[in-house]
Amino acid sequence: MPPLHYDTPTNNEQWQAYYDFRWQQLRAPLGLAAGTERDALEAQAYHRVCLTEDHNIVAVGRIHFETSKQQQLARIRYMAVASEYQKQGIGRALVAQLLEHAQGLSVAECYLHAREQACGFYQALGFELKGHVPSALDQPHFLMRLGLR
Repeated sequence: MPPLHYDTPTNNEQWQAYYDFRWQQLRAPLGLAAGTERDALEAQAYHRVCLTEDHNIVAVGRIHFETSKQQQLARIRYMAVASEYQKQGIGRALVAQLLEHAQGLSVAECYLHAREQACGFYQALGFELKGHVPSALDQPHFLMRLGLR
């Protein structure tokens, strides 16, 4: 495997490549239009990318923060690893970086809505499967939670 590095997008060109990758990996296969790979929380979220030596994106992930009456929560969204880079520890490393950031902010719990085929991946990272959740996408999604304290 060629050398890879992890980073956060910082300029317009990097952000556009980041969102293009998210759309290509997560929304285009479902027939959804460009723009559906973004939401209203982008500016307040923490984003990570995995890049090749020549700056091609091979994986992305994002975490944003929510507060309930009892605790501060974090939610991972828009995780994607290019198929030819899967099962090489890249997704695991991205999740670890997102969770480390959340722990640094004293977040008590992280959750996500996983597509059915990703549930085993998240369970291997310690997330607990809590059940089916409604999704606007035409794919089953499942609530998964992980305590951070």
